[in-house]
Amino acid sequence: MRGRLLVPWRWPAWLWCSFVAIGLGLRFPLHFLDSPPYLMDFEVYRAVAERLVQGGAVQLYDATTSELMLFKYAPLWALVWLPLAWVPAHAGAILWMTCTTGWFLLAYGGATRLCRSASLTVPPWTIALVVGLLDRSLRAEFLNGQVDLLWATLTIGFFLAVVTHRYWWAACALASAMSLKLPAAIFLCYLTLRRRWRLAGQTLLLFGALNAAACLWLSPHHPLQLVRRWLSVLWSSGASRAFEIGNQSLLALAGRFLSADGYRLNVVSLPHTRVVLVVLLISAWLLGLVMARARRPVSEAQQITFDGALLTVVMVLCSPTVWVATYSALLFPVTLAIACLATRPQRTWSHWPSAMAAIGVVLCSLLTHSSAWRAIGLPHVRGESYVFLVFMVLPWLGLLLFSYLWRQRQVFRGST
Repeated sequence: MRGRLLVPWRWPAWLWCSFVAIGLGLRFPLHFLDSPPYLMDFEVYRAVAERLVQGGAVQLYDATTSELMLFKYAPLWALVWLPLAWVPAHAGAILWMTCTTGWFLLAYGGATRLCRSASLTVPPWTIALVVGLLDRSLRAEFLNGQVDLLWATLTIGFFLAVVTHRYWWAACALASAMSLKLPAAIFLCYLTLRRRWRLAGQTLLLFGALNAAACLWLSPHHPLQLVRRWLSVLWSSGASRAFEIGNQSLLALAGRFLSADGYRLNVVSLPHTRVVLVVLLISAWLLGLVMARARRPVSEAQQITFDGALLTVVMVLCSPTVWVATYSALLFPVTLAIACLATRPQRTWSHWPSAMAAIGVVLCSLLTHSSAWRAIGLPHVRGESYVFLVFMVLPWLGLLLFSYLWRQRQVFRGST
């Protein structure tokens, strides 16, 4: 055992997870014990909780800390965040980052279980590689107090419950994920296309029942008004912020290269309406690739694992507004990609498109750091210091990750 501890790549998985948990704890919650952090999105949840305590449920979807900072989640989550109203701001921020660490560990644990259920090997050091590849997004997640890791945890819980045939738990997890961020409804679309009518129905039933109960609790005299305001905020914020520099969605990627947005990277100059049409067609094509049958027969667990990871990438890319932190929700697809490479490396290196996609994911991860752009002599682009946002590095990472996982699903043999 002493010899194993001297060689990091031979450490057991629990030791790697412990070191990562300690590292995240030292970097975030413990680091801010003496200096109160400002977690931008967390302050929105606190403001909404305080508003509800003061009887302002009707104003649930009004602006909070600024005109752009709106509560965009279903009424169910307003109730979940309600206890934040009684927690001091500093203590609440520390607690939030501690919870975020817990969500990361839970999501990673669920991802590894799914990989093993698909007969894939997950090396003990995988968690460190996941943190390295998603470092830029994870830091944004913690330092902005966002909920993308919670979102990932709920979707992974959905996959695990389906694999273990606990369908009401699966429906509850997916309904909660959809209430948190509506793009998770892509999994409901998947269930429908796979003709899993019962699970789709259970999910819709719970989604409606949970949010109806929340609306009645929060605003018994005007419950439907909350639903209308929620959908209105989603629509207006998505439309107004679709082509912002910080948005890293597939739509924003198409806008950067297909419309004249001022950065002069475009190959044509299409109006935004046509860009939207192009993205809808690409999104439908990606979904069609997921729905296409694999070349070889696989078990239900293997199908759910690969399809779930691919759909997670599509869910992130095809959301109307996707920020840097949102890519931390790719924890499961990244874990699966590492497991595929570790289980049968020849399937990657003997097929040059797969090898290029895997290398591309690593390069894109490196290019999310300003130091990489300074090293190649490009610290600014037209006055913008976040060069990776200009070149839309994160959407390219998502597309490369999708192509790699799709190829691995096609050649998967069902056993190792």
